[in-house]
Amino acid sequence: MDVTKHLFLLVKEGDEKAFRLLFDSLYPRLCAFSLNFVHEKFDTEEIVGDVFVKLWRKRGKLDKVEHPKSYLYRMCYNASMDFIKKKGNAPIRLNPKTHGTSTIMKELIIEEEVHSILFKAMDSLPKKCRRVFELSCIEGLRYKDIAEDLQISLNTVKSQRSRAIELLRVQLKDYSFLYLLLGLL
Repeated sequence: MDVTKHLFLLVKEGDEKAFRLLFDSLYPRLCAFSLNFVHEKFDTEEIVGDVFVKLWRKRGKLDKVEHPKSYLYRMCYNASMDFIKKKGNAPIRLNPKTHGTSTIMKELIIEEEVHSILFKAMDSLPKKCRRVFELSCIEGLRYKDIAEDLQISLNTVKSQRSRAIELLRVQLKDYSFLYLLLGLL
């Protein structure tokens, strides 16, 4: 059984520890997801917090939920849209001919899941190695700029970046799409 679904079932029974685990594991992802629509970090944190409060209140009905993550992302999307409407901001305009709301939501959910996997793997990297990888591969800085910023040699930047990629390959060997992406770096 999926861990999230298992936690959902425990939450249904009123297990506060399971609720906390569910919150801790999904809160950052849901905030990042909501940020795609709301664009203010504080507001997204409040929205997602409210989603979890609502989830706790509705816990008696959670056994009917087939796909817990999708359910939470949908709750988060709906809460984000409600927030936008209440604020008076124009909601995001989607072209239904090119992308339906459902398609965009799926793409954003996948993106957040991929980010979560990658950043969790990055947490296992040594501090210096991680920083070089972030600056090089995520922020796109040149080796020379990284060397100056971190006050290290150009060769150290290159070796730390290579080391990070190799360590991440080991961490992400079960995620072929991320493994393939690392091969392109």
